[in-house]
Amino acid sequence: MIRRTVDKTSGSCGESASLRILFEGALWSGSDSYAYVRALRRAGHSVTAIEAANFLPTGWRSKWLRGLRRILEPWLIAEYERALIDMARHLSPQLFIGFKANYVTPAAMHVIKDTGAVAINVYPDVSFMAQGPRLPKTLPLYDWVFTTKTFGLKDLESTLGVRNASFFPPAYDPEVHAPCELDAADRAHYQADVSFIGSWSPKKEMVMAALAQAMPDARIRIWGNTWDRASSESLRSAIEGRVVTGLEYAKCVRASRINLGLLSEQVQGASSGDLITHRTFAMPACGGFMLHERTAEITQYFEEGIDCALFSDNEDLVAKARYYLDHESERAFVAEAGRARALRSGYSVDARIQEVLSRFEIIAARKRRSSGVSESDNPFNRGTG
Repeated sequence: MIRRTVDKTSGSCGESASLRILFEGALWSGSDSYAYVRALRRAGHSVTAIEAANFLPTGWRSKWLRGLRRILEPWLIAEYERALIDMARHLSPQLFIGFKANYVTPAAMHVIKDTGAVAINVYPDVSFMAQGPRLPKTLPLYDWVFTTKTFGLKDLESTLGVRNASFFPPAYDPEVHAPCELDAADRAHYQADVSFIGSWSPKKEMVMAALAQAMPDARIRIWGNTWDRASSESLRSAIEGRVVTGLEYAKCVRASRINLGLLSEQVQGASSGDLITHRTFAMPACGGFMLHERTAEITQYFEEGIDCALFSDNEDLVAKARYYLDHESERAFVAEAGRARALRSGYSVDARIQEVLSRFEIIAARKRRSSGVSESDNPFNRGTG
């Protein structure tokens, strides 16, 4: 079996041996994690995936059920740990990828490493210290950590002593984040003047409330988790109380005249809040018009007024929203240019996995040299597995 290697700019393909990969991460359609699984399979690799949510029910909403989960959690995690260890021993993977992987235990990591696998973590969140007690113990055990936050490198070293790490930005999923046709039902369901797709935070509520108060006649809609925590009266009619994922995410972006890129604030264990995020790349890839919070980093990926619009504060947000709602042709031009920029600049998950695989080959070669294995004995070169 061969894998196809996609050049991020030209789209040309090369060939090399398939890898046997064990992948830990969320597997729901539209998740960043599952995008990596599909991209690895598109590249011709054999991917066996496990998801902690299959063992720990994350969707329970009632207080009684959440309390029951807290009581059962040690046994649920132990069951998950056994399943992960069994998979590693039976599969004997060449590469283990943990995408966030905050339920992976140190014991499981040691078994995975003992199989000879190279272990790489892709970490997409702001803080390494806000995801429970296991992650700070397991991250130092990986051969390499990729963080999608530039400040994550400093945080990894200062909090966990991890230096085997590098940055790459988030990515869009070409199977999900693409322009889609909308029928009348889609437009009725998702149409908006301004929309935000993402989870609640105090900062995001403050920004959205300021916009809603300044533009009471605009149709503003908010989709995402935990917005029931919002207390602003001006947002009552805007909060949908639902999550949109997969193709529905793309439809929502296409049906909104303006899509907001709001960033998470600084949390415990992080030296900064978000500077770019997943939606920075997903919204333009969907062909939507993006009005994004201004940071120094976003200007490295998109050009203001050409392929995105940026705002500096609440007053600027309101002014830009009013301007672009009144200038439809300019808005359409920026949206089209944003998608073109995302495609030609290699912002897709397929480009990201090439960085992961390149790092794997460097680490695997180093391990072979240290163990005295020659390149001619390298099973990766022979294409076995």
